[in-house]
Amino acid sequence: MILDINNVNEQILQELITNKVFENKELEYKDYSFSGGKLADKSKDKFMKEVAAFANTNGGIIIIGMQEDDNRLPTSLSGAGLTISDYDNWLSSFRQLVLSRIRPHLHGVECKPVELECGDIAIVISIPKSFARPHSFWDGNKDEFFIRYANGITYMDIDDLKKGFLFSSSLQSQIQQFKKDRISMILSNECIGNIDNNAKLVLHIIPEWSFELGNFIDVTNISSDSNFRPISGSGWDYRYNADGFYIYSNNYETHNVDTYTQLFHNGIIEATEIRLISGYKENLVFDLKEVQGAIIKAVSRYECILQKYNIPKSWHIFITILNAKGYKTTWNHFNSSEIIDRNIVTTKSGIWKDDMNIDVAIKPVLDSMSNAFGFDKSYCYDKEGKINYQ
Repeated sequence: MILDINNVNEQILQELITNKVFENKELEYKDYSFSGGKLADKSKDKFMKEVAAFANTNGGIIIIGMQEDDNRLPTSLSGAGLTISDYDNWLSSFRQLVLSRIRPHLHGVECKPVELECGDIAIVISIPKSFARPHSFWDGNKDEFFIRYANGITYMDIDDLKKGFLFSSSLQSQIQQFKKDRISMILSNECIGNIDNNAKLVLHIIPEWSFELGNFIDVTNISSDSNFRPISGSGWDYRYNADGFYIYSNNYETHNVDTYTQLFHNGIIEATEIRLISGYKENLVFDLKEVQGAIIKAVSRYECILQKYNIPKSWHIFITILNAKGYKTTWNHFNSSEIIDRNIVTTKSGIWKDDMNIDVAIKPVLDSMSNAFGFDKSYCYDKEGKINYQ
C-alpha cells in the first residue's frame, strides 16, 4: 500500500491496521506523544536519526501517533497528543529540529496533520530520497550516519559512506557535463531544426532528480499544457524526438528556428531563445529588462510543468549566451550597455530549493547576466528583493 501524503486521512490510516501493513524500508510507525510538551532528548535524537536514515536510503513515510505490536504490525491510532490548533507550533519545532540536527540541510520533507475522531491528530511525515546524501545526525559534538534496512536503521559502513559521497560529487559533475554537452550540440546545430549562427540565449533547468537511475517522465500529453511554450512568440509547432518532446517557432523570413523549448525524458528543460537576442537589430539584444522579464515568466511556467510531473527540488538554473561577442543591449530602452567581449557567457547558477521562491532562486542568474553587459545587477528587483520588472 503506497501512501500519498496529499490524500491521506483517518480512513486510509485505519486501512493500514485493517490490512495488517507491516513496517518496512519505506514505512515507519511511531507511538510518540507530544502531550504536555516536547519529546525527551533521547526520543528526539532517535526521531532525527530515523529521518536522516530515510533520506540516505529510498525516502519514505513516518506516521506519528500509530501504535504497533511486537511484530511491527499497526494496532491502533493513538494520536500524537496534539490537537489541530497545536499543529503549527509543532511544525515549527520539528523544522528547527531538522535544521539543527541533520547535516547538510535536508530539503523536501513534508508534514500533514490528520484529524482523528477522538479530537487528537496523527502526523504523517514524507521524507524524500535525498540527492545531497549522505546526511548525518549531529548531536552537537559528532556526526553519525544511518541508513534504513528492512524496518529499522543501522550505521552506514565505510562502503555506504563512499557510495554516498561519490554520488554527491558525481551528481555535480553530471549536471555540468550535461550542460556542456548540450551547449556543444547547440553550437554545432545538432539539436533542433536549423538554427543560425547569430547570438542566442540558452536556459537550462536541471533537477537533481533527473540523474537518479530509472527516473523518467511520460511526455505523451505535454503538447496540451499551455505552460509548456517557448520563452517568446505566440505561434509554434511541436514534435517528439529522441530526447523527449519540443515546441518551437520558425522565423517567417529565414525559416530558421528562432525559439524552442525541449523537455527531456528525464525531466530536464532546455529553452533556447534567438528572437529576443539577435532578431531585433544587428548586434543589439532586445531590451534586457524585457528579456529578463520573459525569462522570469518562462521559469515560472516551467515550474508548473516540473510540479505537474512531481519532480522534486533541488533544481539547478543556468543561462548561457552563445555567439555573444560584439553584442550590447539597453535597460528599459535607455542606458546602453557595454559590448560583450567574449563569444560564450555563462552565468552563475541558481539552485531552487524547497524553501525558496523564484525571486531568490533566479537572482544570481539574472545578476550575473546583467554583469556580462556591464550593469552592476539586475534591476528586475525592488528594494525588498522581490521581482518587479513591470
